[in-house]
Amino acid sequence: MNTPLHRLYLVILIGVIAVYGEAAQQGSTEIAPARSSLRPVPIPRLDDLESAVASQIRDERRSFEALADGRTASGSKLAEAYGSLGRLFHVYEFFDSAEASYLNATSLAPADATWLHLLGYLYQQTGRLEDAAERFEQALRAQPDDRAATVRLGQVYLGMNRLRDAREQFDSVATVFPALSRYGLGEVALRERRFVEAVGHFRAVLERVPQASSVHYSLAMAYRGLGRLDEARSHLEQRGAGGINVGDPVVDSLQTLVRGERGLVVLGRRAYEAGQYKEAADAFARAVSVAPTSAAARMNLGLTQLQLGDTADAVAHLRGAFELAPDDPDVARELLRVLLRLHRNDDATVVLTKLRAVNPDDEEMVVSLAILLAQQERFGNAITLLAEENRRFPDRAATATTLARLLASSPERSVRNGSRAFELATAVYAAEPTPVHGETVALALAELSRCDEAIAWMKRAIAEAEQASDAAEASRLKGELPKYQAAACRP
Repeated sequence: MNTPLHRLYLVILIGVIAVYGEAAQQGSTEIAPARSSLRPVPIPRLDDLESAVASQIRDERRSFEALADGRTASGSKLAEAYGSLGRLFHVYEFFDSAEASYLNATSLAPADATWLHLLGYLYQQTGRLEDAAERFEQALRAQPDDRAATVRLGQVYLGMNRLRDAREQFDSVATVFPALSRYGLGEVALRERRFVEAVGHFRAVLERVPQASSVHYSLAMAYRGLGRLDEARSHLEQRGAGGINVGDPVVDSLQTLVRGERGLVVLGRRAYEAGQYKEAADAFARAVSVAPTSAAARMNLGLTQLQLGDTADAVAHLRGAFELAPDDPDVARELLRVLLRLHRNDDATVVLTKLRAVNPDDEEMVVSLAILLAQQERFGNAITLLAEENRRFPDRAATATTLARLLASSPERSVRNGSRAFELATAVYAAEPTPVHGETVALALAELSRCDEAIAWMKRAIAEAEQASDAAEASRLKGELPKYQAAACRP
């Protein structure tokens, strides 16, 4: 019987099936292979993403599945669709999803250098260097004039310690990418211990790209290899985060896909790592505008503003990030580093106190807080804090050593306790017989006016440092020894 009521039920049933079918499709965790020879593409949890990014991925998935369901798409069209999926997943760093997409694209279009190039870059990003080398080699066979792929292949070979192959790649781009070529050749020379040649390359890079401050580290290592330690120290002090941008149109095109806070942070980090601080600051500022409660966006904006010399705004954003995520160790570490560099010890103490409330069992936080308290001449507070921590965790060497040193040599003599310092110091040395722990025993003995024993322990510490070939520590300890040889050895 085909009454209007039955037709209504039929319409409702069809609608319900359609709704549940779409919901099941959108909720599935992978995209089924378009052909039997291909692989499924995993889908990240869209509920965890910003709405703009989730919508972008849903739209791309619908477009792909509409093409794949038509059953008439050519291999090249399907490869393009898989590649588009991969690019979208790649820019948001969903690497598993991007890899599966690119692999399908390269299977369908093995001569298309774009997908080989992007897959090689993905493997380079994720540390799979052998796979990266294979894909960049394939990309260059498909498109031999891809100079960006040549540079990246040289970088991968360098990471694999294939130095002859790396040199060949960097040599071949000397006219196109002179700074990148010289930097790569410098790294090869450094690894081959040809330090004079390495210095020449790195100096040439810095003359051409002075904002590439990370190169100072490599130059310092080359000077160290030559025994020119003052110059090595000078360049270590100039070391920064700025690098050299490859100028890779295939990879750079990913940036046009960015939507929402997550993608903007990724975009900003790439610009930061390339030494493009203004571009990085712009991306991070946009991320903060899109997601004001993002601690990652605020932290990265603060760090970038430091590079641009805007200290006040940098500290404000790092503080904001810390308030949003007080239990994030990266945020706390960066804020503390900046506050200490600015000698704002009171502010740093407040931060460490909050951190201890969040992570009361973190030894590094407790010891750092105690050191800051001591620097503020709050020796009693520092000792109380460390004594409580030592009571809870008696086997923690850093806590016990710091406490012992304060009890033995605090400028505020009323809080000293030589006997307790000696007890702590000897227990630590028994567990870890190192020169610095031997020095702590000597400090405790000096506080007890047991000067001859203190001198003997200092000499033992010096001998241990020399035996370990630690010339810097041995020299430091020798500089301290005369203090124990004075008539009154008590510090």
